[in-house]
Amino acid sequence: MIESQKIEAVKNVESEATIVGALMIENKLIDRVADRLSADDFSETLFGRIYSAIVKEAALGRAANPVTLKPYLHDDPALVELGGIGYLANLTASTGAVLMLETCVQQVIDMAKRRKLIDGLTQAAMLAADMDATNEEVVGAADAALSSISDHSDGVVQVSAAKAFDEMLAAYAEQAYGVTSGGQIDCLDQVLGPIKPHHLDILAGRPGMGKTSAALSYALGASAAGHGVLFVSLEMNRLELMQRATSDVIFDGRAGIPYEAIRDGRFTSDNAKRRVYEAGRVFRDLPLNLIDASSLTIGRLNMLVRRYKRRMEAAGQKLELVMVDYLQLLRPDFRTDNMNLAVSEVSRGLKAIAKQYDVGVLALAQLNRSVESRPDKRPMLSDLRDSGQIEQDADAVVFLYRDEYYLRQGKPPETDPKFIDWSAALERCEGQIDFIVAKRRNGPSGTATGRFFGAYQAVRGAMQ
Repeated sequence: MIESQKIEAVKNVESEATIVGALMIENKLIDRVADRLSADDFSETLFGRIYSAIVKEAALGRAANPVTLKPYLHDDPALVELGGIGYLANLTASTGAVLMLETCVQQVIDMAKRRKLIDGLTQAAMLAADMDATNEEVVGAADAALSSISDHSDGVVQVSAAKAFDEMLAAYAEQAYGVTSGGQIDCLDQVLGPIKPHHLDILAGRPGMGKTSAALSYALGASAAGHGVLFVSLEMNRLELMQRATSDVIFDGRAGIPYEAIRDGRFTSDNAKRRVYEAGRVFRDLPLNLIDASSLTIGRLNMLVRRYKRRMEAAGQKLELVMVDYLQLLRPDFRTDNMNLAVSEVSRGLKAIAKQYDVGVLALAQLNRSVESRPDKRPMLSDLRDSGQIEQDADAVVFLYRDEYYLRQGKPPETDPKFIDWSAALERCEGQIDFIVAKRRNGPSGTATGRFFGAYQAVRGAMQ
């Protein structure tokens, strides 16, 4: 384990004392420091309490000095031991503290990050010694510790209204503000609009509705249009995913090579086999990356997104969309048996990734079984499985629904008088897939109908 004297070296109580002294001397610096420094960053909890009192007084528009802070701290045993309010007065005795403030603030922030890293890695080491913990849990705990000191900002951006307006105008000039399917699923593009940076969109449905097929078709269309896409699969391995993607790429809207033939390597002709091999040229030109993970924590995903964002930038590409298949298979960075709590943490984590890395996130989600018990099986927001937090965090929620799926499950015998009506109903909805936009934060809801080509695991717009 880490030697105690080395841990002590990651503290500087003198710097912490200098900070609170300088802020009591020069109150106008409080707002600037409070945007970066929190009370939890202080290793000496007494200074953290003094700092909290200073920030609170300033927020109320009052002067923060030893006299005005007395009501907050008069019975604080740690302060009493040091001499009470007189000790606070001594901290304001040297005006040189103001000159050292910036250096001390940065040092305290850096050391707080290191202590957090030490705590996280220590917990990971203890977890590694617990034989009940899986290797994935150990790696996830270590990744979460490392991501806590990564070189990203805290997500807080402060600008004037004029500056924000200029940024809005600049966004208009961008060739593509947000990600669409590139016309691959044009009806969805029209009803949903582009998936914009910082947005978390949810694509949800019951099993059998075509969620993965729709997501893959969207990813292929988006990347073909030049958008950098990272597809994270927690349900299918990369080979099965690529087999589906290959069938989708070859399919031209009318004919292609069935997914099952590509999956099993059963080609009916040399031409079919040649077309599969030629599809490789398409994938080589796409800014599309796949992550095949049997288990993943939100902290680990955070690190992977950061890594791929850098890799793609080095290759002259821009990561614009992260797709996750599917949300409920992601795990929080802590162990819990409460599924609602776990899904809530994952949902918040995905939203944070979208904002932190300036990308859109499209996460697939399972719906709960209550859908199956209703005569009308079209999904509603209340059907989102395990957590209402998903609905709260999402900028848009799109449900997938295929009437054909449920009709085929209820097929009557051909001798049944209802068979004729059933056949007519099936003919009307065969191959249809409905995109039900149940929530759209910055636009109207609505429904669009596309085409689901199950044999090719492909989803297209209604007119294709």
